[in-house]
Amino acid sequence: YYEKLNDKQREAVYQIDGPLLILAGAGSGKTTVLVNRISYILQSGLCQPWNILAITFTNKAANEIKTRLAKAIGEEQAKEVWAGTFHSICVRILRKYGERVGYRSGFTIYDTDDSKRVIKDITKSLELDEKAFPQREVLSVISNAKGRLQMPESYAAQAAKTGDWKQQRIAKIYAEYDLSLI
Repeated sequence: YYEKLNDKQREAVYQIDGPLLILAGAGSGKTTVLVNRISYILQSGLCQPWNILAITFTNKAANEIKTRLAKAIGEEQAKEVWAGTFHSICVRILRKYGERVGYRSGFTIYDTDDSKRVIKDITKSLELDEKAFPQREVLSVISNAKGRLQMPESYAAQAAKTGDWKQQRIAKIYAEYDLSLI
C-alpha cells in the first residue's frame, strides 16, 4: 500500500522519531500521509491508538481522517485514536479530565446566542434597562475581564473603587452570569 505514495510522502510516513511538520498545498496528499503514518506507527507496534493525537482545523478534514483511518486500521482502533479539530479535541480532554480543574464532565458550551439569552434574563431579573445594558456590550465587558483573568469579585471591587454606576451594575450581571455557568 505504501508503494502508492511518492518519495516525499513515504519519507514522511516512515519518519517516526519525534514530531513531523508537513507543509504542502491543497490536494497534495497531506491527509493520505497522516493516515498512512498513523497506520505505520500502529502496525510497527510503537504505540497504542490512544497515544496518537491528530489535530486538524476543519470538521471536514477531521471527518476525512477518521473515515480513512477506519478503512486503514479498522473501526475499533480508529475510534481509539484522538483525531479531530482543535475544538473537539479540547472538549474531549475537558470531558475526560475537566473535574481536575473544576469542570463537571457534563458541562455545556454556550454559543453567542446562548450567552446573550442568559445576559438578557439576568438583566431582566436585576430590573435593569436592556437598552442601557445591551447583551453584546455586557458580554464584551465580561470577556475583557476574563481575558485579564479578572473574576467577578475583583471586577466588582474595581467597579466599587471607581464609583461608576454602570460598571457596578455590569459587575452584578457578571457575578450572576458566572454563577449560571456552574
